[in-house]
Amino acid sequence: INIIVPEITLRCVTKNDENLLFEWRNINELVALSYYQKKVTIKEHKKWLVEKLISSDCELFIIQKNNEGIGLIRMDLNVNKYELSIYLIPGSQGMGFGFIALSQLLKSLKNKAYQYIAKVQITNIPSQKLFIKLNFIETSRDNSFIIYKKKST
Repeated sequence: INIIVPEITLRCVTKNDENLLFEWRNINELVALSYYQKKVTIKEHKKWLVEKLISSDCELFIIQKNNEGIGLIRMDLNVNKYELSIYLIPGSQGMGFGFIALSQLLKSLKNKAYQYIAKVQITNIPSQKLFIKLNFIETSRDNSFIIYKKKST
């Protein structure tokens, strides 16, 4: 029996990823789970990406499986707190790739004194399970979102 374990890596987003991220951003399943739950125009997307790429308070990473993009992690720094956002494109979900990618990222930051926050839609069960598996603690919830927090170790 041959078991092939895919290699999950992270790379920084560049301007060259603009079209790929725009495509992903407007996938219906991802729109439904997104914060604003609406599609964006190419003009809105370009403006957002340029702002994020030049911001020293934001880091964007493409999640890669065997060097092919399968998702995105965004980290927005706000006064020693990183707000985390993650998504995987359909077909790459439910196989542990998000867990591997986020674990790698958090491990690489473990010596920094940060708190991590994730704001997850109440209907987004896979993301809720992901952050719980990563030892995030639920700190609050309303009818729309659950807030998870974790301190770096």
